[in-house]
Amino acid sequence: MNKFVTRLLITVALILTATGRPGAHPAVAADSVRILLVNPGRGDIEDMIRMVETRVVPLDHPLLIAVYGAQVERSGAAIRDHLGEQRPAWLRFEIIAGELTPENLYRENPCTPDFRRLLRESDAALFYGGADIPPAVYGQKTGLLTAIVTPERHFFELSFLFHLLGGRQNPGFTPLLKEKPDYVIRAFCLGMQTMNVAAGGTMVQDIASEIYKLRFVEDYLALDESKRHDNYWSRLFPHDNFFWCHFQPIRFKPESPFVREMGMGREEYPLVCSSHHQAVKKLGRDLQAAAVSLDGKVVEALTHQRYRNLLGVQFHPENGAIYAAEGNGHKVSPADTVLVTMHDYLKARGSLEFHLKFWRHFAAALQPAP
Repeated sequence: MNKFVTRLLITVALILTATGRPGAHPAVAADSVRILLVNPGRGDIEDMIRMVETRVVPLDHPLLIAVYGAQVERSGAAIRDHLGEQRPAWLRFEIIAGELTPENLYRENPCTPDFRRLLRESDAALFYGGADIPPAVYGQKTGLLTAIVTPERHFFELSFLFHLLGGRQNPGFTPLLKEKPDYVIRAFCLGMQTMNVAAGGTMVQDIASEIYKLRFVEDYLALDESKRHDNYWSRLFPHDNFFWCHFQPIRFKPESPFVREMGMGREEYPLVCSSHHQAVKKLGRDLQAAAVSLDGKVVEALTHQRYRNLLGVQFHPENGAIYAAEGNGHKVSPADTVLVTMHDYLKARGSLEFHLKFWRHFAAALQPAP
């Protein structure tokens, strides 16, 4: 069976299973904003649905399209089935066939026609967090602290973002965004790292050991809180009820969209949900830092010199717990005696509004020009 027939059968099957009966399509408005969710987890999808329904993401007629590579370790079909009747009519699933290898990521490959079609048929794309990128794809050996868990997922997302942005690995390749330069991209944590590598950048494989020259968890936790990028308390006390992330302040670049478009002050340092041990090292082609850690040693956000609606962040504004007034409480450190929700913690420290501005800015970028 050739690849074209395989893709056709997958598409037909998804149309049938998405609605429960042959020939039917989910009811969506003709003016729907079409947003790709690239290899999302079930929680990512549920959070996005809730954020749309509660107007955290203020879009009137979104169409969410969860896109998965057929070879990736995360099963889009299984997630679709788990959601079952909870799946709204404005959520669809699509699986992209095509074999990707380290040798064909940064050039035309079996997924190229689908990458081109996905761009043409959508208005925005979101890239989510996850495990470490295999260093071989950016020309490095694998560090002892690097954990390669989902290589096929990385191949898919690296190749997709390379097709969109181009990169110095293949200077003669024409980026797909050249034909659609106002396309909106948001990338979270791993997503931002993937954006950087896809454009020809490299990574710091471990912040604690490479940037701060530390070997032990206790020494890392002794650093000022602004220099930490994950909640390492859970490594010492795994049975305590700590947040999965560290709340870290970031500093905006004056020319960044945070200042110019979101209305953030240059001297504002909001707390963000940070959970990563790797960081951008060499910037990919045409990328520039939009925010950094307070000490300036870690890039916290990236923008593109040519594509103004591209924004990658090294934190997690997509986490639904930020916006939910009700939820489970957690501890930030062992000294805490009272459990608090993520929403209340950020609100009490004046950082909730920054996260709401992030999504209002995203929605505004998707509105038609007056």
